[in-house]
Amino acid sequence: MRHILIPALIAAVWLALLPPFFTHGACTAEFEAANAELARVRPELGTLESAEAYLRFHAIPHQILTAERCESAPPREVESCPGGPTLLAAIPVKDRICSIYRDDRVRVQLGFNSHLQLVRLQTDMKPYRVLKSETLGFELVWGK
Repeated sequence: MRHILIPALIAAVWLALLPPFFTHGACTAEFEAANAELARVRPELGTLESAEAYLRFHAIPHQILTAERCESAPPREVESCPGGPTLLAAIPVKDRICSIYRDDRVRVQLGFNSHLQLVRLQTDMKPYRVLKSETLGFELVWGK
């Protein structure tokens, strides 16, 4: 029984690690599509009120980070505070392989100035990994 269980366990681990190698760029395409959509609707996101309305209409989970909280204790994903509130949103990733092996969301930061006008739009997703061997001369992309 042990002679069957160990190879079966090794095969199961290998099978669990294979899907991210066969995404054919789906994860990156989903990130780029979210980024392109936000760039396209940037005029609609011009004020805090309209940005919140857009996110509510599209059922995108979000929260407001006040300027005071951003200055005193910003979350680690916030790189800079724009002087006004920051709207933090998360667009869920649809592809199951991407959501399991790379990231389950595209993080969005909309930074507003003190007049509540959009001054910064940033999108982030965990990067894909590259397994590379110079000596063997191959490169495998994980979760692209």
